[in-house]
Amino acid sequence: MIRRRTPARLRRRAPVLLSGLLLLLALLPVASPGARAAEPSAPAEPGTTAAAWRVDAAPFGLTFLDHGRPVTAEAGGAVAGPGGRLSYQVGGSVTSQDGATYHRLTDLVSRRPIRGGTAYTVATDEPARTATVTVTRTAQGVRVRWSFSPSSDVTAVFEALTAGGNEHYLGGSSAAYVDLRGHIRGWSPGKEGNEAGDYCQNQEQSASTFYLSSGGYGLWADTDHVGRFAFPGATQQSDGPTCASTPKPPSGAAQPYPCPVAAAAQPDRVQICVKDAGLSYDVYTGSPAAVTSAYHRTVGLPSMPPASEFALMKWRDVNADQAQVLDDVAQLKRLDIPVGTIWIDNPWERQPAGNTHRINGSACTNSGEFDPTFFPDPQRMIDEIHAQGVRFGLWVTSHVVSAPSSAQGGGSCAGINDVWAKNGWLVPGTNYIDFTNPAAREHYVEQLTKIFEMGVDMAKEDRSEEYRFETTSFAGGSGAGLYLRYPDLYQSAVTEAMRRAHGNDFETLVRAGVPGTAQHTHGMWGSDVFETFAGLRTSVRYGTSESLTGHFAWGSDTGGIDPKSPANATNSPTPSLFTRWAQFSAVSPVFEVGGAGLNATPWKYDPDTIRRFRDAVTLHYELFPYLYGLARDASRTGVPILRALGFQYPGDPDAWAQDQEFMVGPDLLAAPVTADRADADGAAGRPTPVDVYLPAGRWVDLYDGEVVDGGRTITRETSLDEFPLYLRAGASIGFNTRVLGGWRTGELSRPGLSGTLYAPEPGRAVRLRVSGTGERQTVVLLPRAPRSVTVDGRVLPRAADTGALRAAREGWTFASGPFGGVVLKLTPHGRAADVAIR
Repeated sequence: MIRRRTPARLRRRAPVLLSGLLLLLALLPVASPGARAAEPSAPAEPGTTAAAWRVDAAPFGLTFLDHGRPVTAEAGGAVAGPGGRLSYQVGGSVTSQDGATYHRLTDLVSRRPIRGGTAYTVATDEPARTATVTVTRTAQGVRVRWSFSPSSDVTAVFEALTAGGNEHYLGGSSAAYVDLRGHIRGWSPGKEGNEAGDYCQNQEQSASTFYLSSGGYGLWADTDHVGRFAFPGATQQSDGPTCASTPKPPSGAAQPYPCPVAAAAQPDRVQICVKDAGLSYDVYTGSPAAVTSAYHRTVGLPSMPPASEFALMKWRDVNADQAQVLDDVAQLKRLDIPVGTIWIDNPWERQPAGNTHRINGSACTNSGEFDPTFFPDPQRMIDEIHAQGVRFGLWVTSHVVSAPSSAQGGGSCAGINDVWAKNGWLVPGTNYIDFTNPAAREHYVEQLTKIFEMGVDMAKEDRSEEYRFETTSFAGGSGAGLYLRYPDLYQSAVTEAMRRAHGNDFETLVRAGVPGTAQHTHGMWGSDVFETFAGLRTSVRYGTSESLTGHFAWGSDTGGIDPKSPANATNSPTPSLFTRWAQFSAVSPVFEVGGAGLNATPWKYDPDTIRRFRDAVTLHYELFPYLYGLARDASRTGVPILRALGFQYPGDPDAWAQDQEFMVGPDLLAAPVTADRADADGAAGRPTPVDVYLPAGRWVDLYDGEVVDGGRTITRETSLDEFPLYLRAGASIGFNTRVLGGWRTGELSRPGLSGTLYAPEPGRAVRLRVSGTGERQTVVLLPRAPRSVTVDGRVLPRAADTGALRAAREGWTFASGPFGGVVLKLTPHGRAADVAIR
């Protein structure tokens, strides 16, 4: 693709025609918060999957179909072991492959019908071992299950599916890439491979055993055992580990080996490796949305958070004391910046006697008590915060600090939180709580419930992915089969405590996940990243790639977490970086701000940076009805809010190349300014050129109003007061514009008041149908004022400006500038009204 500035003839404003095709739009109120043989199967019923399969007998192999069209198949070749299909490893152990041998399935021996499908007996290259492969039709797709007879000494299994040369893939969270083609994707809850960017500490990770392909299918490996995907072109050498220290084995335990994949690049297949004696996987077919929905309907649909999850959240890396927490709320309110939640991060619990350090790690975690020196009256603090209409949260964790280091103030936690160690409630060799122990889990839930009942209605759930548990044991069994479940065991315990205290009206932010954990959580935040533009780029990739895991209410630490030397907490993040990151957060489902730099105290920035931060928060609140509607859809279908361009446009190869822009739902395209040069540009008052790929169609630039033809890359000169944000022409989204007033600071929604943002198709007259009750505030993106606006044939009065319209009962005006156009103020009175703009 040629990248150049779009010619003027391709960037034009939408004309307003007096006649022509009328576009009817229903603006509804937004609710508040050998030979092949096709296998016999039942005919597809309405609403059921169209996935099916067929079989080759010699050698045995499966082909997967969508409406009779092949979408993938078990790859060819007779390789046994990594890179091969239908093969397995015999011998070795979880920590070593010494003495291991590789074998494979060969020809079909027999078949027999079973409920919903067929069981195939397949020979192997070991005379004394056979395999049973069952294939069944499920409500969502096709399920394949292998088992061996005998199963003794089988320690890993390998599968390989065909891949086209232009096929692309999406899966779980990654810092380094969005399109998985050419990469290895590990399943552990901690980082594996070239995924961590330049910050290996405290990494967000959803251990996704699911991927989807642009070829029209997706696959979910139904296992709690460690494994890996290797996508076409990936090699262990080019995509090897970069974080040597995380995740780590428990103390005294051996380092397990990664599930092996082929050493040489395999361009024609997706490799699957699982360290188990069998394999079970589902294949779903259809569009990315259909595949994603089928997956989440199988593992469990995501939970719907309360509306407050979408309000601004504020925190610091370390709070000095109770008074500072209250002052942070006051500072934001003084600047008229809305805030919905404030939380206290680590530390807040009791510290060892004589330890007065306020530093991350200085507290005796999981003591379940506020430190009386720094938080002498926590109930009063919580009540004062609630009285201001702000929610209150706490950092919680799955690990137990028994003795802060000397750098953290030292001291012993004996008598404070040693109940965990004394009762044997920790995972051996770690300081992590063993949630498979019923007594440990209940104590944890009861302790948190007591704290949450004080009015703590938000939890930041840290940790859970730092240890590689394969080589240890839990009270509930071997770590090999429980490792991937640990984040879910921890997070479901926190959720149980929250529900005991607050029902379902609570907020959470987690940093790790596995398939199905989104059922128990309400939100996720991105990993710790440096306060740099590289950190911002990493966060954009995280948010986009994380989306398929079900954690649709996602956000990042606005500005990053830690300054990167030589920068420090007095000068980082820079005003330009903080502004650009806030713009990214404005279109993220979760907007949270805090860290170990100036982003913990945004009121200390210069007036222009404060204004831009307020603008970003205001935009986030204006977008609330759109984001909240997408969240409701996600909770019902699993289809994410933030979407890679390839998800929305799977047939467009240029869409798959974009990792610094994304879709917000189906209609809004955002390209945050993430280039390193943006720092110097902002400091010098220069715009930053941003290359933006726009898919086919027409797109309206929400900041300058121009209509741009898609199917190409444009270069947009972007000042600090704006960022590339486009609405698809013809689309209408919920949008609570603040230009007409009527909103109190901090309101996400209000009964009787709602709004819409509409981008008419260029070249068409505009006609709207407005219905519902209460006041409707609608912005129609037009380049110039029309001659008239009528409602049911009655001329609607024009106000001189938005100030005059604010005082009027109804009417319209024209506002230029960002998000400019015809601004309508209407009161439908419970009936439909036709609005014509000419």
